[in-house]
Amino acid sequence: MLARTFLDLTRIGCLAAMLTGCSGLRHATDEKPLFTGHSINWTAKPVFDAQGAGQELDELVDPVANNSIFGMRPTVALHNSVSEPIKEKGFRHWLKYKLGSPPVYLSDLPLPDLDHAMVNRLNNRGYMHATVGHELVRHGRRASVIFTVTPGPPRLITDVRMGIGQADELDSALVGHLAQCPLNVGEPYDLARLTEERARVADRLRDEGWYRIRPDDLIWVADTTVGADRVALHLRVKPATSSAKTRAYTIGQVTILSDQDDVLPPKDTLEVEGMHYVRYLQMYRPEAVMSGVFVRPGDTYSLALTNATQRYLSSYGVFRNVLVAYSDEPEQEGVLNAELALLPQKRFSLFSEMNLVSKSNNFSGPGVRLGFRDRNFLRGAEQFTLDLNGRFETQLSGAGQGTNAYEVGIKAGLAVPRMLLLPEPGGLRSRAPVTNIAAGFGFYRRIQLYGLRSATAGLGYNWRREKRIWHDLQLLEVSFNDLFNASDDFQAFLDDNPTIQRSFEDQFIIGVGYTYTRSTQSRDSQRNWIVYSLGIDEAGNLIDAIATRGGADRPPEGKELLGQRYAQYVRLRPELRWYHSIGPHGNQLVTRLLTHAAIGYGNNEVIPYVKQFYAGGTNSLRGFRARSVGPGSYATQLDNNLLVDQVGDLKLEVNAEYRFTISGFIKGALFADAGNVWLLREDPSRPGGEFKADTFVSEIALDAGFGLRIDPQVIVIRLDLAAPLRRPDLPAGERWVFDDLERQWNRNFILNIAIGYPF
Repeated sequence: MLARTFLDLTRIGCLAAMLTGCSGLRHATDEKPLFTGHSINWTAKPVFDAQGAGQELDELVDPVANNSIFGMRPTVALHNSVSEPIKEKGFRHWLKYKLGSPPVYLSDLPLPDLDHAMVNRLNNRGYMHATVGHELVRHGRRASVIFTVTPGPPRLITDVRMGIGQADELDSALVGHLAQCPLNVGEPYDLARLTEERARVADRLRDEGWYRIRPDDLIWVADTTVGADRVALHLRVKPATSSAKTRAYTIGQVTILSDQDDVLPPKDTLEVEGMHYVRYLQMYRPEAVMSGVFVRPGDTYSLALTNATQRYLSSYGVFRNVLVAYSDEPEQEGVLNAELALLPQKRFSLFSEMNLVSKSNNFSGPGVRLGFRDRNFLRGAEQFTLDLNGRFETQLSGAGQGTNAYEVGIKAGLAVPRMLLLPEPGGLRSRAPVTNIAAGFGFYRRIQLYGLRSATAGLGYNWRREKRIWHDLQLLEVSFNDLFNASDDFQAFLDDNPTIQRSFEDQFIIGVGYTYTRSTQSRDSQRNWIVYSLGIDEAGNLIDAIATRGGADRPPEGKELLGQRYAQYVRLRPELRWYHSIGPHGNQLVTRLLTHAAIGYGNNEVIPYVKQFYAGGTNSLRGFRARSVGPGSYATQLDNNLLVDQVGDLKLEVNAEYRFTISGFIKGALFADAGNVWLLREDPSRPGGEFKADTFVSEIALDAGFGLRIDPQVIVIRLDLAAPLRRPDLPAGERWVFDDLERQWNRNFILNIAIGYPF
């Protein structure tokens, strides 16, 4: 009995020691407690922008408390457990200081300085009577801080003026920018907004010819004698500003170094559109470069056009640098000569890529990709690529364990930095429009089951009228899919499921598509923004109109093109994402909602298999294998893991992910996914798969999990471990599966390995 009691006490002691170490408290004491966080207590909320003021004060607290996960601080524990490295590099240093994080103690915080800094930030926001104090809250070897903030009444703007009414050209231009000023009477004085507005006005003046003007050459004069807690603002040019800065400039000679070489001298110089076009290697046709040059002789100097020229030509993807430099014309005052230097990348390159993929459908295996790129295919900065890829996979677990599959494909693509065949949309100065021409062939083979061959070709365009809006037009998409080497078992399955069989039929897909995407993020520091997109694509309508012209009857087996039936459908693909920053650590809550629908009609009412929607997988419901959910409450009867009958015409999915930093470039995430796919028409071979308004909510699948991401800002390696919480294929009333997680956790948890964030 005593031995068992001693053993139990020993286990408890070991557990306590382990928890203490993992909590990061190894070196903390009552006199030197670990800093666990802070809070801000407002005695009265700020009258204006209370959320922004709170976030700004939060960000002042530095150093920030170590991140914790359920009260544990594994990165601090790792730092404490690794001995001090001898050198400031190497694995031990990386382990201790990069993967691990040093503990932050209360004594590390300059609390009186933080009080003063918070008062200063509130003063900058117009709260001139603000006071800040702090209180320590101790819990043994831990301590937190409560800052008590009293903002007081704000100082309000009573008048805003620009310029002083002089007759000179610069002052008149300054007066003209008052109409676009975002500062309004009745709002509080805000130093950050005044600084932003001064920079905006300076940039607009530089767009209008004042090449040398800078924000520091303008000054806000604040008159506080207009009343208690009131201020009148006046933006004007500093009196001591030199004449060179108050002079407007025009463009003189423009010289374009089209393919500058650091070693070779220029070969020749052409006169193109009134500009000197200098060629070193004679790589690019002049018209290909000139379409992106917006700085022209005789025009007024413009900062916006200078930046647009650099962005536009850089977007070609063939220059390693685009430089624009200005110099004074020695013989003419107020004139600038421009020199545009284009430094090309190497024209030809080979690339290869090897990877090992583990998919959520239990298939894993190696893959290889080999490619060739020509960055100046037709001497117009076109990029030609030729890719050859192959992959072998085997199913490591599940009902089809031991099943092998392989995939081989070849694809050629040509990206042209201009619009071909179509007129170019007006006002494109942020980046060049791109015409994409592609063709490819590939096949996928599931050993002893079936094979799929596909040939594709397409012509598409993408362009951006401004930074936050994307347009993607697929003018022509042609593909032919062919089922071959179907096994007797697979063919028998298709014979028993005519709807699925029709989706696998050899058929042409000839169509068009368009996707519009917009982001509300106007600056990198913005904490909340939305990205939404709407995609639509259709197939077969033009071909069908030609095939049925004159009122020709449609045969029961459908119209054919080159001896094969062609598909006819419309798909809608709206998607909405919301990004919301939380706290000072860069943590973020990201949510996504997508509702996709496809309708087949006319020549073939069944959507081709490759165009149907599925749920489950690394970027969908991560607690389920790819293509293993739905449609609806349908429970597949297949025992060979074909995963070909669980697709649908309608998809509804919601994802939520809380992203946080663990240490350095090691990120974590807590996430949940919900959704399913449904059929728009009843299919007797898949009972429960049809969408019904009164039952679809009960057929939603749900999962949750934890993710680990390695994000060194170059490539993101993502590992997501998730488990299903609700399965729609189970009988009603038995769809919550919490009990299964405990009994069969090793079979219910799915590890997703992927590159990049899921959304």
